[in-house]
Amino acid sequence: MTSPLDAAQVRRAVAALLQHNGTGGGALDLGAQQFTLQLGLRRAPQDPSPKPRVVALPHALHSSEGRQRCLIVKDCDKPWLKALTVEGEAPGPKKPLPKRDGTRAAKMARRATPSRDARAGAGDLDKVVDKVLALSKLRTSYKQFAARRELRDRFDAFYADERVLPMLGKLLGSTFFGRKRQPVAVRVTRGPEALAAQIQAADAGARLVLKPGTCVALVVATTDHSIDEVTANVVAACDAVVRDHVPRKWKNVLSVVVKLPDSAALPVWNAALEAPPPAPKRAAQSEEAPSAKKKKKVAPPAAPARSMPAAGKSLKARMKKAKGS
Repeated sequence: MTSPLDAAQVRRAVAALLQHNGTGGGALDLGAQQFTLQLGLRRAPQDPSPKPRVVALPHALHSSEGRQRCLIVKDCDKPWLKALTVEGEAPGPKKPLPKRDGTRAAKMARRATPSRDARAGAGDLDKVVDKVLALSKLRTSYKQFAARRELRDRFDAFYADERVLPMLGKLLGSTFFGRKRQPVAVRVTRGPEALAAQIQAADAGARLVLKPGTCVALVVATTDHSIDEVTANVVAACDAVVRDHVPRKWKNVLSVVVKLPDSAALPVWNAALEAPPPAPKRAAQSEEAPSAKKKKKVAPPAAPARSMPAAGKSLKARMKKAKGS
């Protein structure tokens, strides 16, 4: 199904928001504000999750220069990942993992075996992240709330090996999830080039978190972008979200709005109002099955009155009279 979103209507809404903000777009603003795209749905998504999903944008949301990144990995993979992502050294070849035999010892051996070995050499790769944090270090050194808050504020973006991502909910807590700073999952076992490409794509794209409700929201641009760039990002992000994450596609979308943090939400698309289904007609009383008439309760016939014996006759005289008759 083709997108019904009109780029001209989106451009008019973006221009009105920039005018409300007092900027024309494209100028460097130290206090740049973010454009939020909101979609109202008829039915909630089928697979809500706090795990961020990356939505590709034609114009990068963040500049890679001066951006501080942190990568959370398994303890056994920290040496070669630190040499790769921080120092720019190419790692050694991929190592085979121990075979599974159903025992706990084999399972622990697989966990403790790094997927690659660090190899000392000249730095021939670009720096990808600024810090590689092992899972055990996160569990011990950042146990207190103040330490987690300091870690959250020190870096601009967080990434995590997809194998340890399910364990980070309890370790990071509301300090990260309340500010929507939960890490983005990456696959570190695909190779150095693939890891760098995943991190760069996540930096440039928008992050989508599907919640159980019927409202889907994500940041798609800032006031540093030009009007054309914001318009292109809004249209591309809306099409990607509806295509990949909304059940029944555009049939399930009620409205699309764009807003700034301190502005009203400007609608750019609304679904056609559907007439409510006609109420079922009540059948006439004559067409219904005739109800059984209530029968009146008839009192049982009274028992005949028993004649009283004549006064003055004894029991013996009455028995003699009955026997003679």
